[in-house]
Amino acid sequence: MKIKNTPLINSLKGLAFVAIIALMTASCKSKKAVADLQPETTEPEVVDTPAPKPEPKPQPKVEEPSAEEVLTGRLNSYFSGIANASSLSAANRNINEATRLFSGNDAPVLIIFYAANGQEDFDEPTTISKYLNYLKDQGKNPHKVKEMVLDAQGKVKELVLVKK
Repeated sequence: MKIKNTPLINSLKGLAFVAIIALMTASCKSKKAVADLQPETTEPEVVDTPAPKPEPKPQPKVEEPSAEEVLTGRLNSYFSGIANASSLSAANRNINEATRLFSGNDAPVLIIFYAANGQEDFDEPTTISKYLNYLKDQGKNPHKVKEMVLDAQGKVKELVLVKK
C-alpha cells in the first residue's frame, strides 16, 4: 500500500528530520563534555612558528620617459597639428604654442636630407619660426625630431630634423 503525500505526512517528515538533527547535535555535545572531564596531559605544547612570508617579486620598473623624450613627442605632435590644421587660425595657435618650447623664434633648425656611412648632409639652416610656417603652408609634415640641444631653462636651443 502506498501512502499519499499529504500535508500531515509532510509535516511529520519535517518533524522527524528536525528530531534527528537535534539528537545528533546533543550526541556531539555529550561527547565533548566527556572529553572535557578527562585529565589533561602535560605534553609540551608545540608552538608553530609562522613560515617566513615569501618576498614579493619585484615589479618590473616602468621606465619614465626622459624630459627630452617627452619634449620630442610634443614637438612631433605640434608639427603634425600645424601641418594638418583644419584652419589657418588653428595652425597659428599651434605655432604659438610650439614656439614657447624654444629659447626664441630664431632657434636654428637643421634638416638632414642625406645620411650614409656616418656622414650626414644638411639642407640650408632655417629658424623654427620659418620651419613652422613652412609646415602650415605645405600642409604636410615630412620630418621628425632626431636631436635637440636644450638651454639651462630646458627650452630647445637648436633642433635637428630627419625625414620620416
